[in-house]
Amino acid sequence: MRATITARPSPVGPRPPWPDLAVALVLTPLVVWAVLHVSWRETGFTAPDTAAVALTVTATMAVGWRRVAPLAALTVCTAAVVVATVLRYDITDALPFVVCGLLLSLADSRDLPVALPGLGVALGGFGIVVASRPPGLDRSNVGWTFGLLTVFWVAGRLVRSRRGSLVARAAAAEERAGFEAGRAALVVSQERLRIARELHDILSHTVSVIAVQATVGEHLASTDPGAAQRSLGVIGTSAREALDELRQLLSVLRDDGPDGGGPPDGTPGTAAGIDAVTRDGPEVTSAPAHTLADIEPLVARVRATGLVVRWRTEGTARSLSPAAEACGYRIIQEALTNVLRHAADATADVVITYQPDAVELVVTDDGPGPSTVPPHPGHGLTGMRERAALFGGTLVAAGRPAGGFQVRAHIPAPSTE
Repeated sequence: MRATITARPSPVGPRPPWPDLAVALVLTPLVVWAVLHVSWRETGFTAPDTAAVALTVTATMAVGWRRVAPLAALTVCTAAVVVATVLRYDITDALPFVVCGLLLSLADSRDLPVALPGLGVALGGFGIVVASRPPGLDRSNVGWTFGLLTVFWVAGRLVRSRRGSLVARAAAAEERAGFEAGRAALVVSQERLRIARELHDILSHTVSVIAVQATVGEHLASTDPGAAQRSLGVIGTSAREALDELRQLLSVLRDDGPDGGGPPDGTPGTAAGIDAVTRDGPEVTSAPAHTLADIEPLVARVRATGLVVRWRTEGTARSLSPAAEACGYRIIQEALTNVLRHAADATADVVITYQPDAVELVVTDDGPGPSTVPPHPGHGLTGMRERAALFGGTLVAAGRPAGGFQVRAHIPAPSTE
């Protein structure tokens, strides 16, 4: 048999914190000494006895429960003071201050629905004390006592309000810090994505050109040395242009200091790129970027690989924002790179159509490539879609019914003129 142990609730209530108990234990003998040796000697009070000591101990030990049960502690202390006064024991000037301290603690630690009855308990208890007409009572004592109780209660409420305000400010500051941290993480993520796209576009195009020309040069090296040498020239030109573009990209990442030598702390980073993202939109434009005017040299480099490329513009050519120009160039570059990689024997057509508030880019090939987009497209198609989406545009890449492949991008781009 398996014994089942059931936890039973402890018959003892919440235990008071030891600092409060320590204060009560220190305070109790001091007040008891005052009741036994000082106050009772004044004319009109009853000599202290065991009952006086018991009432004094009860009133002061209630301090130990000021945080666990503040309303109960205040009620017990006030009741002990009222009973002692009715029995004509001199409670000294200390016990009213104990009541005030418990009243302040209650007003500070509890909401108004609990704190307000506590004020009623204290004022009502001292009202009974006044009604019993103890020796030495006069108007000044009455006003002083009730005023003191009210002041301590109000002070407790003010302390609570102030602490609540500070907590609210700290929470708001923490929320703002979390928001800023999230925003910074998003900006860094966007910058990393932008860098990945730039590196992919630069290296993918260049490596594809180099691979094609290297293959051509290898086949023609023995039969047509002149053609092989031209292939080597294209390889060298493509590599140098890629290096220039990489240097431009790196300069954007490093040029953040006032003298262009790096961030203020001397460490390389992406601060400049991040600043450009937040200032100018999705593309960094602080370094020279390619534009749609550079399509002709791009087409010439691709033609040098042997791929037949036709291109034309429709509509009235106009200046777009630097970011939109760079976006359009990269989309066409990546589309031609894909044609070069997957359909090198095809013919490619590039059409740039300028519309009043947009530019449309279409790259079509008639190669024997797949008629559908692969189920797991590479980074190229994903990067092109992301570039178009940054401007609120769209990009469709699909196979053609007659064969070949088509990339169509629509980029909203109001004129900058």
